Amino acid sequence: MRIMTDYWIERDRTSAGYPIMVPVVDLVEIGNGGGSIAWVDDFGKLHVGPQSAGAVPGPAAYGRGGTAATTTDANLWLGRINRDYFCGGEVTADMDAVKAVLMNVGDRMGEGPDGAAKGIIRIANSNMVNALKLVSLNRGFDPRDFTLLAFGGGGAMHAVALGQELGVKKVVIPQAASVFSAWGMMMSDLRRDYFVTRLVEIRSGAAATLEALFAGAEAEASAQFAAEGADASKIAFQRLGKFRYQNQEHTTEVPVAGAVAEASLAGIVEAFHATYEREYTYRLNAAVELVGIHLVASAEVGKLDLVAHPLTDAPASQAEKGRRPVDYALEGRHEATIYDGDRLMPGMSLSGPAIVEDAGTTVVIHPGNHVTMDAFRNLHISLSA
Repeated sequence: MRIMTDYWIERDRTSAGYPIMVPVVDLVEIGNGGGSIAWVDDFGKLHVGPQSAGAVPGPAAYGRGGTAATTTDANLWLGRINRDYFCGGEVTADMDAVKAVLMNVGDRMGEGPDGAAKGIIRIANSNMVNALKLVSLNRGFDPRDFTLLAFGGGGAMHAVALGQELGVKKVVIPQAASVFSAWGMMMSDLRRDYFVTRLVEIRSGAAATLEALFAGAEAEASAQFAAEGADASKIAFQRLGKFRYQNQEHTTEVPVAGAVAEASLAGIVEAFHATYEREYTYRLNAAVELVGIHLVASAEVGKLDLVAHPLTDAPASQAEKGRRPVDYALEGRHEATIYDGDRLMPGMSLSGPAIVEDAGTTVVIHPGNHVTMDAFRNLHISLSA
């Protein structure tokens, strides 16, 4: 998780957005979910979102009067979601309504319901890939160096396709993926971010000024945590500096390890050059200056202890529910093995084409993927080259 302090909200192709200078999680939001509505413009071009059917009336499959095709409807029609186990078996999927809304979209495209559904999935995936590029490639990071973590009720249905497009080697679906965000909130430490603005040229003699700024912020943070009864031994600090080339406008945040001494200034400057070059593809032979410090103060709190389960040698076939044809859009239609996610045990492995489903999540495993469940019941999906 990366924290940003230069961020824009409501930024899009036609609006510069609004800059905010407070710490926020570096994420990109797009209007693309299970309720995202598919529509065709006046030029016959298919779009998905940002309009949403919401929960009421919701996708046509809900049988609540929805008249627009959504991503959920497309996933159902292509067999990616089990029509006989829709919403964990609590809702009977209205497949007649799904067919009707997909035909409406398909008619405007010159396609049948199959073509419309595959188009919806491909457009939805493209929207999500573009969002992932904004927080990876656009930040100077190569997605091929990372593992893609997918959660939420619908994330696992699209994760493999996104990973293949980005070139990642592995996708991980955590246990209880549908409530992973709530679980993450329970596992978070107390955190405060402190900012001190001070313009300091990084040259001989600047170390004492930088160290005084960090030390002062740490003393303030310690006092505030102590007033709230936090154990001093559980408090940790992370130092970061916001640097720029002298007289430039934009800054780059660089970690500052340990106490700042004269001998460490050269390393800080080199770290800035490297970070700047990674983000902007070049570096300058120019003076570097500090614009301000950013201190992250965290106090460890009690957390749930994760319990590792013993690994089994039993075959994954013990968790099979059956087989059904699934259309993987780009890879076409395949006979997929369906697995009950609650019956899969740590140590079991399986290969695609397959679907793993439980009451809250459907994991779409493409042909050529290999899957293993680790001791904490997380699914590791190795993507084929």
